[in-house]
Amino acid sequence: MSRLAFFGALALLVFTQPAEAQRNEVADRAAIHALMVEYGTTLDSRDFDGFARLFGDDGLYVAGNGSETRGPAAADLLRTLFEANAQGFRQPNFHLFFNEVVTFEGPDRARANSMSLFMVPGPDGRPVAAMSARYEDELVREDDRWRFARRVVRPITNTPAGN
Repeated sequence: MSRLAFFGALALLVFTQPAEAQRNEVADRAAIHALMVEYGTTLDSRDFDGFARLFGDDGLYVAGNGSETRGPAAADLLRTLFEANAQGFRQPNFHLFFNEVVTFEGPDRARANSMSLFMVPGPDGRPVAAMSARYEDELVREDDRWRFARRVVRPITNTPAGN
């Protein structure tokens, strides 16, 4: 097949899809990205009830220490982990997220992988990475909103910096 014929066929496939189908994937990707950002925002602001609402009714959260919880109980688990502060993280702290990859498995299901750095103030007050992690997600659309059906946190490094 000639290059011109190949690219012509490819263009025909892309441009003959219904516009609504094209917009839905873009909107879904944006909504999933917003969900991932909201995850960090709720943790960083210690909004544990808001954190719990990011999960489906039976959504499973597996924390980096292996603790598991489902649904609204995620608020209690995170509250306990943050209040205990067993690793002595300084505040204010915040999350940075990157390398997000989303794969759709149907109109209301997706998988995602991403990474994060948990930043804390160093001895001189400048932010330093205290921890890094990978996230393995199963996502579901419930009540017209994307939520975590399952989120597993896999620590890469787990050492407070500058403490």
